[in-house]
Amino acid sequence: MFLSRPLFFLALFALLGELILTPEIPFAYRFLFLFFLLFLSLFLFRKKKNRLFFCSILCLTLFMLNFYSVNHRYRTERESIGYILPLQAVLRGKVMYVEEQEKKWKLLLSSCIVDTALEKKNFSLKNEEKYQKRNDLHFQKLILYLPKESTGEGSMPLPLPGQICSVKGHFLELSPATNEGEFSLPSYYKGEGISGVFQAKTIGLVRGESSPFAKELFTLKQSLGNRIDALFSEETAGFLKSLFLGERSGITLSEKSLYQSAGISHILAISGLHLSLLGGFFYRLLRKIKLSSLLSSLITSFFLFSYFLFTGSSHSAFRALFMLFLRFAAIQLGKGKDLLSQLSFALLFLLWLNPLSLYSIGMQCSFFTLFVFFLLEERPGKAVRKKKEKALSKICKKLALGFSKHPSLLLKFPAYLSKLIPCLLSTLPHRLQGSFLFYLALLPLFSLTQFSFPLYAPLLNMLLLPLLPFFFLLGAVSIFLSYLPEQNFLLLRLLSFSSRFLLNLLFQIFHLFMKKSLALPFSQILLGKMQALSVMFYFLFLYLLFFFPKAKSLSLLLSLGFLLSLPLYLPRPPKELEIAALDVGQGDGFVLRKGDLVFTIDNGSTSKNLFPEQIFFPYCKAKRIQHIDYALLTHCDRDHISGIQALLEKNPSISLSHLILPASALQDHRYDLLKRLAYNHGADVSYWQKGDELVFSEQGICLSAKKTAWAENPSTSKKRGPDTKGHQLHIRCFYPNDSTYIEEANAHSIGCLLEYGHFRMLFTGDMPKESEEALLENCRETEASPIVDVLKLAHHGSKTSSCPSFLSETRAKFALFSYGKKNRYGHPHKSTVENCKKYRLFPLETAKLGEILIKTNGEQFEITAPQA
Repeated sequence: MFLSRPLFFLALFALLGELILTPEIPFAYRFLFLFFLLFLSLFLFRKKKNRLFFCSILCLTLFMLNFYSVNHRYRTERESIGYILPLQAVLRGKVMYVEEQEKKWKLLLSSCIVDTALEKKNFSLKNEEKYQKRNDLHFQKLILYLPKESTGEGSMPLPLPGQICSVKGHFLELSPATNEGEFSLPSYYKGEGISGVFQAKTIGLVRGESSPFAKELFTLKQSLGNRIDALFSEETAGFLKSLFLGERSGITLSEKSLYQSAGISHILAISGLHLSLLGGFFYRLLRKIKLSSLLSSLITSFFLFSYFLFTGSSHSAFRALFMLFLRFAAIQLGKGKDLLSQLSFALLFLLWLNPLSLYSIGMQCSFFTLFVFFLLEERPGKAVRKKKEKALSKICKKLALGFSKHPSLLLKFPAYLSKLIPCLLSTLPHRLQGSFLFYLALLPLFSLTQFSFPLYAPLLNMLLLPLLPFFFLLGAVSIFLSYLPEQNFLLLRLLSFSSRFLLNLLFQIFHLFMKKSLALPFSQILLGKMQALSVMFYFLFLYLLFFFPKAKSLSLLLSLGFLLSLPLYLPRPPKELEIAALDVGQGDGFVLRKGDLVFTIDNGSTSKNLFPEQIFFPYCKAKRIQHIDYALLTHCDRDHISGIQALLEKNPSISLSHLILPASALQDHRYDLLKRLAYNHGADVSYWQKGDELVFSEQGICLSAKKTAWAENPSTSKKRGPDTKGHQLHIRCFYPNDSTYIEEANAHSIGCLLEYGHFRMLFTGDMPKESEEALLENCRETEASPIVDVLKLAHHGSKTSSCPSFLSETRAKFALFSYGKKNRYGHPHKSTVENCKKYRLFPLETAKLGEILIKTNGEQFEITAPQA
């Protein structure tokens, strides 16, 4: 069915060629893409499609060379930014797009030149290389942030699209994703072809004239944005500006989270859906007023292209715009509309113009969704489905035409209905099957992007998407009427009030439906983040089961078997112990997992204000964590508790059974909020001091939670090896000594020892030297060995902790530092680092490695940094 569509093969070869060259994809998966490419080539060769074969090979070669060239240039630009990151510089570039944000302007610049101007140019070879690394650096695209106070009255005017601006400032460091499930800002900008972000302090020069067209578009956008803010409430205005103007800065984080959880976040972006609706409506409107097909196509194309530039030119909008152009061209040429070929042509065009768009999540979702939809139309039984759909369409058109010409035909409506209902019922099974397969194919996409599947999203989209045209219509009417002198015309005032009232009502209906859908049982099916190999096998079996012709008698059985096998593709809990030290910035955060057991220690940050929403919760979703059995908080500092506090306050999707606090928290009012939140959440609160312990079985089941005499437990004797007790997980508290109130929060930090077979790890919170010495003394009293494999250094490597005697007695092989880059406390301290070197502790630093993952079977252990 695809051999008649050469554009599909060309697009597939171009896409595979870029995937093979993508350095971020592991080599094993790139080898699989290469194998598939060879299989396709052999298939075309054996089918004797020589022309298509040679065109595909030529297309593959050209696109691979183009991708390599652009990707190499991008890497060079990123390296150049690394050379001048801490330096002040002068940036000159041409303005392409301007967007207003709350306290600053966001500008997209092209053809940029950056100069640090630190020294005069010297023509000796050595100095010439140094000069080239710091001066006259060329960049294809950059984002410029410009403070609002630097523009306006009494200062330089705001640069408009088409003008050349010169600004002084510095580059901002783009932090990559360092934890599983975390959003990667550098990858997002790479997908847009943007090399870096420049923070301007002052504008030095604005040259050139903005094109009248670009200037009018910008002025219109500013005017419409201000008008929307004046007409509607803050929430409604933010939604409308996103819908009309493509500006999402007015939408709060909770609003975005609501739309994403409900599965309709695509409404908040100017996507292909918006352009398709507007283009179709505008074209039909022009045809209704008797304009020719050619003139209607040209006017609609100009309108859509202007709107495309007006709203920021996203990849999905480009796809829709290009496909609409191809559709209008096909109408003029009298050709049929082959949507799969149009989509393939759009993909080819976009990959050639911007090969790095392959990194864009928006582009991936847009093209993947439509490819799935169009491929489903090609599955076996296409002729029968088309015949039934054609019959239904014919009856509907005949019925509509009859009513428009002869209203008296209402008397014959029962007769028409008797023909319509059987025809509608005959197409219903195919439509339901198509919808089911469509969302089944999108399951990996949901898993890789938001780690969960909103079960009621299909129904919600069916209910809410038809309301979008009314939003456009009522919004346009409200804005248009606001420009008229309506004070003297009662009818205009009434019409303006009615349109705004209806629009606000629609907005409330949107929210009501979303909140009700999320309140229903099983509204969110947690998928976790599927592995690449699982995704490949998933699509392979999905294709073999539902797209290959097979005996109808086996269809239901095979479909049922595939559905029952879905959990096999999703990430499963680890059989052995996994300890993840999250990169929380300035703070501590550990997640321990074994089987169904989830045990957290601390999880907080002071350097990342949105740590719970951007790191901790996404990590839990990516790992399919819905329930935390135990959450231990070593003490009450914010850089240790903010994640768990946020979970108890505002995350009902993750439950917590037990909260463990230091014993001094019984009399400490600083813990009152945590106690109250835990009570409201339904979690038990325990207070740990010397002698408390938890023991878990091989399956992660809690066997005991008690105080015990350590000398009676053979697993804690000084001998290590054969005497170690099985593969049970022990977590024991050695500090604080009792529930005595201690004013200094760090001084009552819980110090606990983890044992799993032969593996031992010590967690110390922010314990000062005196507390470390007390912990060692408690170990001596109970004859428990303080020797460990991994030591989590106290207080982020501060000089007030990790005293030489403590490092000497624990004899750790690895020292784990949890701290934030360039923190204001100077962690880790130079003396602590030197002591670790002296006692031969290999450093593991979250600030350098990101998330650190320790896996152990109780006999051996391995340490990796998955995101490094």
